[in-house]
Amino acid sequence: MKFKIVLPIILSCVLFSGCWDKVEIDRLNFISTIAVDPGQDIGKEKELKSINSKDSFAEGQIKKINVTYGFPDMSMLGSGKSGSAQEKYINTEAYSMEDASSEAMAKSSRDIYMGQAKLLILSSNLLEHKDTVKEIVDYLERNPNINRMMGIVVSDGKAEEYIKFKPMTENSAGYYISGLMANSKRNSRIMSINLNEFLILLSENGNVLLPRITLEKEKNELILTGAAIIKNYELKGYFTPIELMDIQLLSDKFNIGKKVIYIDGHPIDYIINGYERKMKVEEQGGKLVINIDLGLEGQINGYYVGKKILGKEELQSLQNTFNLSISDECEKIMQTAKGEFEIDPFGIREHVEKFKPSLWNKIEKDWIEKYKNATVVVTVKTEIRRIGSVQ
Repeated sequence: MKFKIVLPIILSCVLFSGCWDKVEIDRLNFISTIAVDPGQDIGKEKELKSINSKDSFAEGQIKKINVTYGFPDMSMLGSGKSGSAQEKYINTEAYSMEDASSEAMAKSSRDIYMGQAKLLILSSNLLEHKDTVKEIVDYLERNPNINRMMGIVVSDGKAEEYIKFKPMTENSAGYYISGLMANSKRNSRIMSINLNEFLILLSENGNVLLPRITLEKEKNELILTGAAIIKNYELKGYFTPIELMDIQLLSDKFNIGKKVIYIDGHPIDYIINGYERKMKVEEQGGKLVINIDLGLEGQINGYYVGKKILGKEELQSLQNTFNLSISDECEKIMQTAKGEFEIDPFGIREHVEKFKPSLWNKIEKDWIEKYKNATVVVTVKTEIRRIGSVQ
């Protein structure tokens, strides 16, 4: 009896359901890169607030953002065609990201598909406008059709210029920048972050670091350089590539990198390919004390012809020098992060919440002040395992 009741329901689901919004693949523009700049009306906050919610045709009055969509020219691909897909662009002025998408579709004979987007570029100028950034973040959180795994970067100047940059090794600036970010696995002076990680960190901590890209027009070079500091939806400053590497060391996100010291005017490069971090946070005399131990292993990859570092004493002296140099750098960058910018890219808060719940319950309400005034001790132990093949 139950089967007779269930069977018609199953059949009706099969027969009457389908892809109501189906679009043929050859009718789609597969967006690879999205660049967002401030629009001409973004600075008119007072005028925008004065718009009455009952006003008609309100959407035509505002151009808050300028959005450029990059996508491969699919007409260059197909049977019997040997050419590679070149990048094309659609530029829109809009009052919101949803409006920008609608405007882009009105300028194209094809539908817009963002499920395979590789890169989102936010201009540094846009990040000076907190309210607009909040609107963009809300759109990114709500829209299920956007690829949450796409990378995100901050550009110096107009993001539109970066999306139209022509790299020598790629047809698309978006794929080129994504490739640069992928190198973070082999170079801890650059970083990589996807949209999903960005949204989580921003909602949980209120701050996040994003890769910074710059365009050197004289050399026609696009490079990743350090990180942009985003706090409460605004751009607060930048960390240099060297500072970013120290942050990676302290936050347990380090992969491979190098440090350098100078002896008698000659640089000694220490390539770090082994790494361990331990953290301990406790309260002493009403004040937080953050202890971080770094264990590093690597090799010497350059010194000076004729200089010998074979002996145990010479190696120990070099290790001690690197210990002090790296420790000093790390303590300074922690002081800058927590004191000047009041941000926590090191995972201190998460560590206390997870491993010191009783301490967290005690200091949760005063966390910002406690963290800002915390004492930091970074202890570094380097091991030089190899000194090269020529000695």
